[in-house]
Amino acid sequence: MNTIKTITLSLLSLVSISLHAQSFKEPVAYKLKNGMNIIISENDRSPKAYASFTLDKKAFAGSKDGIVEMLNAVLNESITSDNLSFKDKSGKLAVSADTFDKELSSMASLLQNANINEKTFNTGKAKLLMSLKLHDYDYDQSVNETSIANLTFNDVLNFYNEISPEKTFLTIAGNVNTVSAKASVKKAFGLWNTNKVYQNEVASK
Repeated sequence: MNTIKTITLSLLSLVSISLHAQSFKEPVAYKLKNGMNIIISENDRSPKAYASFTLDKKAFAGSKDGIVEMLNAVLNESITSDNLSFKDKSGKLAVSADTFDKELSSMASLLQNANINEKTFNTGKAKLLMSLKLHDYDYDQSVNETSIANLTFNDVLNFYNEISPEKTFLTIAGNVNTVSAKASVKKAFGLWNTNKVYQNEVASK
């Protein structure tokens, strides 16, 4: 329950509206059959629907410094929508209620079929290193020029292959209907193939 409360409170930064101005309903927490942890907090006064995809910290406690942010940088290379971004150890989606189902499915597809190759790795790494040099974002202290420079393509690939539904949280909040949101979640993540291993793919120049 403490985990649920902590993640629910983190939604306030997602919605970017003070708690005094909004009234969240009691969050609903459950698991998909594949083990993925889902939390839904309905609030019809919110202007948008929000989703946050995060990893279970305990499951990845021994990972290399900066690896989550490095994977985020690689995932960002495949984004085609302004409504989705990967940063600060999570994937964040903010959309209108009527497009939530479609956008959540797109987010799930990107996560489950990540375009990880030498090109996306090198480009993402270069952008992340530049961001660190410019100090244009307040990253976690483990994310620094040294930790990112030391990460290799295989580090990211191996880390991605360790991610499975039971090691993840999907938190949904804002202008959503709980019943509809559950259906959207099942549609987007219910068939997540935990046995798929992404192969080392070298992009053609």
